[in-house]
Amino acid sequence: MWLDKVPVFDDFADLDAARVSRGATLGLIRPALVSGLDITPADRPDWTDDERKKLTQLQHQGGLFDKSDAKSIATLRKVPFDFHYRYSCSGAGYRHKIVDWEAGALYWNVRRSKGATWEPAFRNKIELELPTKDLVFLMGTIHRFPDQWLIASLIYPPKQPPGQPRQGSLL
Repeated sequence: MWLDKVPVFDDFADLDAARVSRGATLGLIRPALVSGLDITPADRPDWTDDERKKLTQLQHQGGLFDKSDAKSIATLRKVPFDFHYRYSCSGAGYRHKIVDWEAGALYWNVRRSKGATWEPAFRNKIELELPTKDLVFLMGTIHRFPDQWLIASLIYPPKQPPGQPRQGSLL
């Protein structure tokens, strides 16, 4: 229901034009073709002290009624790699960073199960399997860098058979 309110663009250039003309900061892109996945080491494989402080700041607050409600402090593990999809829409090629938490969770799961040979399993899912589905990118910008787009989420329902209409919202 919420995604029905987000515009779907057939080309990234149209989404970026909506940012410039209307201030759009969120949109869905249906890529025509995913041509590859780039995996590169992150500039900083671990959190800086400032980032770590921000991650734990809210967790330091105790419970509303008593000390037993206080949360245990846990730090989110930083994925030591950056993942970028290379894709095309309407003949133009693009490359955007994937910041989807599910991609990070997949990394940690295959890293745990496969060890140092995690990359083939990760690529199989992200680069080969997801593009066979009706892959849509939820693209967004962040306040500090309004002209830089990220793939905030990968949405991948099964592909509908040709000629079958997409199901609309039930509301």
